[in-house]
Amino acid sequence: MSNQIPFARQMLASVVISSLLACSSSSFAPALYAQTVAPESVLGDTAMPSSDDVSQTFPYGITGKTPPSLIKINYDGQPPYHKHRINLRIFQGCPQVEISEGGRLWATWFGSNVQSERAPFHQGQFSVISTSADDGKTWQEVFVFDPSDLLGGGASDPMLWKDAKGNIRFIGLRNIDFKGKDEFASSAWEFTMLDPENEYTAWSSPRLLGNKNISVMKPLIFPDGTIMRSMDDFKLVGKPNEVRIRFLKEDSIGKPIFVSEFPVDNDAVFAEQMPIIRKDGSLFTFYRAKKGQKFAESFDGGKNWKLGGYYPMQFSINTKCILKTLPSGRVLLVANDVQMNVDNGKSKFYYTDGNGNERELEGYKGPRARMTAYLSDDDGKTFSHKLLLCDDGQISYPSATINKDGAIYIAYDQGRGVIGQHTIFLSKISEEDILAGELVDGESFLNNVVSRPSDQGGGRREGDKI
Repeated sequence: MSNQIPFARQMLASVVISSLLACSSSSFAPALYAQTVAPESVLGDTAMPSSDDVSQTFPYGITGKTPPSLIKINYDGQPPYHKHRINLRIFQGCPQVEISEGGRLWATWFGSNVQSERAPFHQGQFSVISTSADDGKTWQEVFVFDPSDLLGGGASDPMLWKDAKGNIRFIGLRNIDFKGKDEFASSAWEFTMLDPENEYTAWSSPRLLGNKNISVMKPLIFPDGTIMRSMDDFKLVGKPNEVRIRFLKEDSIGKPIFVSEFPVDNDAVFAEQMPIIRKDGSLFTFYRAKKGQKFAESFDGGKNWKLGGYYPMQFSINTKCILKTLPSGRVLLVANDVQMNVDNGKSKFYYTDGNGNERELEGYKGPRARMTAYLSDDDGKTFSHKLLLCDDGQISYPSATINKDGAIYIAYDQGRGVIGQHTIFLSKISEEDILAGELVDGESFLNNVVSRPSDQGGGRREGDKI
């Protein structure tokens, strides 16, 4: 049964939202932030020491520039009691998914055998890299990014993305408590797969990207091969009047071109912005805020940004969503289809059915329910088609990739620390599925399990304090 909004209601919504977006240039002119800054002033000095420096030669004199490594796991001959095995894991989440040119799927997420996420240094936390050669039916964990041997470091927010040449890259975010004496206490490092069709691919040496959170949202690739990375400074979240939401523009070989900044927005949380290029060449992005998603636009390639306020359609309230332009020209949005009313200071979450009626959430009644894929026919002005992917508990943090045949793969997590859950799901859908509001493509599927520790004898148990 279709989930599309009735035609009359859809046309009215389109007119209202289009008018609001069109008026943003005049209504929000004071928010124009005409400034780019020197990349080094934001990222730190990313130049590496010489190869014979003590920080680069084992046994290391450990600094923020000591290079990390990826550890191979679950290979033939490895002792079965290694510390990263899944039956020890009690917490995991925040997945990313990518696909090779040959169709091998790759996924990454962070996990812990000890506790739930502990910012800012994420002790006891590592990132898992897993792969599937059978279209997501079965998975094998093959590498981990675990900096714990370097002064008890922890990993957070891993990333997989594919560049303009089809190379798959992994970004590991490392966090080490240097007691305030090293500007790279948090550092993002990028590795490139050298053989992505091989489950135990070789990797390039890691490249230091900077000391900000650069690994939450996939970079935007421009037609000329340049890229724009989304950045945030999570240690400033909740601190008013701090500039922290930024973009890093790089050329095709990774040389920084500029860093641009959003104006201060004290409503923004972990911003998680992910821009798209519209048909007229301008940029459009959502970013995470307290009451939903706000939007911003750039008309000069990302150097200057204009904030537009809250997007008229409410979804993904203080949680991550993603935007991606599909080969057809339509825009994909993956988000939590949940709305919110506030009555006497108390928030009530609900969803809106195809007839515009408010409906009570079933089961989990918070903002991270109802993971949904939407399509826009008008460059993000409206999202008039949708397909519910999962409504089973706390579902969050989507990631998507597109295969050469147009298939859309979407990963997300369920109940990161919930007993019997902490699941990584994968759905495979097509544009036709979203347009119909149900699965109509014979190759599509919903909610295949990529990883669930409790299926392997692990997972959180009754009485565990995490």
